[in-house]
Amino acid sequence: MNQSTPAPTVTHELQMQVVLDDENRVSLPATLAYDARDPFAVSATFRTGDGDITWVFARDLLRDGLVDCVGEGDIVIRPAHPSRGSLVLLTLSSPSGSARLEGDRTQLRSFIDDVFDALPAGEEWQYIQVDLVIDELLAEG
Repeated sequence: MNQSTPAPTVTHELQMQVVLDDENRVSLPATLAYDARDPFAVSATFRTGDGDITWVFARDLLRDGLVDCVGEGDIVIRPAHPSRGSLVLLTLSSPSGSARLEGDRTQLRSFIDDVFDALPAGEEWQYIQVDLVIDELLAEG
């Protein structure tokens, strides 16, 4: 990585919906963010009445989830049934519970397109800080 060139970042604000049941949804402001210093990840920060909740997951997972069901375990992303229009469903699960969210496919596509424009697939190596990764791995052991 060229130390004088800052790592590209992308941030998008959008409204998502928490699915309470088949009939009821609650609006949930969200910020999607990408920072090439962690080149394979994106984050989604949801602003709730109890504070911000941030989830970090693979940028490929979000990209692929716009067109097909992907993920297993903690994060599953898939297009909604066509009868629901241009929506994408995110299911987030943790030990404290799970949530189903809906987001607009066009807005999510705009974000992920900007992410891959900022740092195309195959170029991630430019921003991987090998010394930092080794230090983190050794600290975990």
